[in-house]
Amino acid sequence: MKYFLLSAVTIVYISLLSSCKEVGPDINLHGNANSVSDTSYIESPVATPAAKNVLIEEFTGVQCPNCPSGHVLEAGIEAQYPGRISGAALHPTNSLGSPFPFSLQNLEDPLSTSLYSYLGVQGPDAEPCAAIDRQIFSGQPGILMLRDYWTASVATELALTPQVNLVLTDIYNPANRQVTVVLQVHYTQDVSQPNNITITLTEDSVITAQLNGANIDTFYVHNNVLRTILTGTDGDNVAYNPNVTLVAGRVVQLVYQTTLNTLWNPGNMHITAFVHEHALSQVVYQAAKIKL
Repeated sequence: MKYFLLSAVTIVYISLLSSCKEVGPDINLHGNANSVSDTSYIESPVATPAAKNVLIEEFTGVQCPNCPSGHVLEAGIEAQYPGRISGAALHPTNSLGSPFPFSLQNLEDPLSTSLYSYLGVQGPDAEPCAAIDRQIFSGQPGILMLRDYWTASVATELALTPQVNLVLTDIYNPANRQVTVVLQVHYTQDVSQPNNITITLTEDSVITAQLNGANIDTFYVHNNVLRTILTGTDGDNVAYNPNVTLVAGRVVQLVYQTTLNTLWNPGNMHITAFVHEHALSQVVYQAAKIKL
């Protein structure tokens, strides 16, 4: 968590101005209530590509008896590649997601439902299933895959060189529970496809009932639970301005703000940002995850 909002944002802008050739206006053209500002410039030299991080979007449900095995597998992948996996547990509204009468809270989420429709045009009609960087891998009918394919797909993605580097920072004000997210997208190569940026908030250590095999665990610990999406569900356009071309050296800075629901524990929350295509595919170029 970071405090002193004005000074922190000022530092970000000083850093931008000290390294740029071209600075665009600080404006908001996304039409998103959470979007505060957008700034773009060309940096020189072009940034060296960072290590590739991988996004795992796991669709799950509290009445899915096999889903805990998916949770264990995803957690194992995170442990195997520390700092390089951005996980999200998505609870769409369906028969597997309905809370029990004694559940401490309802994890069903309309945003997760929308994402399931956005990503699951083809793929298994079962949970747990997951998107790995929203890629369609060889032998798979669609973006969503059963858990048998997750580990190998993650390894394949980790070996790639990302088209963008992400610098993700945040400022949290506990007095009003306001979160400010500052994201810099640094293009390391030219990109021809339209790009979107998605920013999400997730929460760990959420306690509520979960079916596990034949038994119900009343106090099951859920991690990576999607709480909200600061951008549009399918992201916001990186090239918000027609003069912003996605070429090597392009840097786009985006600032978003939101207020945390009083039911969420900020001490258990993370921010994830990722850049992805949004035309011919939804492939994720790079992801970043930080603790709130």
